[in-house]
Amino acid sequence: IAVVAGPTCLMLGSAVGGMVANALAVNEPALVGCTAFGVAALLYMVAEELLVSAHEEGEDHVWWIDLQVFVGFLLALVIAKLFG
Repeated sequence: IAVVAGPTCLMLGSAVGGMVANALAVNEPALVGCTAFGVAALLYMVAEELLVSAHEEGEDHVWWIDLQVFVGFLLALVIAKLFG
């Protein structure tokens, strides 16, 4: 059953993704919102994993290091928008 379930889920997911993408293509604010959410979620996931793996040995994980990473990304985007 696992041999059939994987490709079936992949095809169903791509069909649903295609329909959602077509629906979002006509609604630009929704497309921008979904894209921004996806980028923010990916940034959080990658940064959180990197920071946790960097602190595997030694100190505990502290919240203000995460804050500095995200503020740095935000500042880079704001500066690029203002001067770019």
